[in-house]
Amino acid sequence: MGQDADWMEHPGRARRKGKDSVYLDLFHNPRYGIRLVQSFHPEMELTESDIEYLSLHSVLMAELYNDLGILVKDRLILCSEAQSTWSLNVLVRMFLYLAETYHRYIQKHEEMNIYGTKKIILPMPECYVIYAGSEKKRPEFLSLSEEFFGKDSPLELRVKVITKPGTGNIVEEYIRFCHVFNEQVRHHGYTRHAIEETIRACRSENVLADYLQEREKEVETIMMTLFSQEEATRRYGIECRKEGREEGNIRAIHNLMETMSLTAEKAMDALRIPPQEREHYAEAIKSM
Repeated sequence: MGQDADWMEHPGRARRKGKDSVYLDLFHNPRYGIRLVQSFHPEMELTESDIEYLSLHSVLMAELYNDLGILVKDRLILCSEAQSTWSLNVLVRMFLYLAETYHRYIQKHEEMNIYGTKKIILPMPECYVIYAGSEKKRPEFLSLSEEFFGKDSPLELRVKVITKPGTGNIVEEYIRFCHVFNEQVRHHGYTRHAIEETIRACRSENVLADYLQEREKEVETIMMTLFSQEEATRRYGIECRKEGREEGNIRAIHNLMETMSLTAEKAMDALRIPPQEREHYAEAIKSM
């Protein structure tokens, strides 16, 4: 299997854009993708050629959620992150992801005919949600039928919820990383210092240590972008409404560049400026 298949946009290449979260950047690396799968199946012996990424951007890659699909041997593993917002709607998202992934899997295998008499063979699905938010107790499993349709529903999907932080496997390490990150934000606010302290503390605890050593600058950039989105909403949202959309956006871009040390492009990423408008705003910023 190919390591980084992206059925929607760029076959053969995993998504590694600055707007991606640490979650996607980490687990889209086949080295850590293997460890993710082995967190669920310690008995599996895998190489990078055993896994294939299924990136269905138009289905699940929404702003507030991170979702990952991995085809490994005879299993289809769907893993969603709930960073801080808990919602039972993850069950619906998983259902849609699963249906779309199977649809594309069948399309890719031309010998499969769902209208034929021969039974097709599909990889076994496994669904997980990694919750890295508050310490509030969460259920170990979620059930689509129980939560949405009642126990007599013929439609079912079960999702395992993972909440334990620690160093036992890479999923526990990632959850611990998120907890440290939230602690540092509470102490230092949305600042580069909070990011640096998060990385320092995690490396000292041996939490994602190899990854953070290899991609420290990329992690800082990703986290600064996420911080900038929070800051843009909290600090500059009122200004945008008061001054009008264009004037407010120009001011917000400029302020993010000044206060968060971002490039104009990164500031526009944080503010979600549409691509077709960026040249106009870039020229406006230059003239300030």
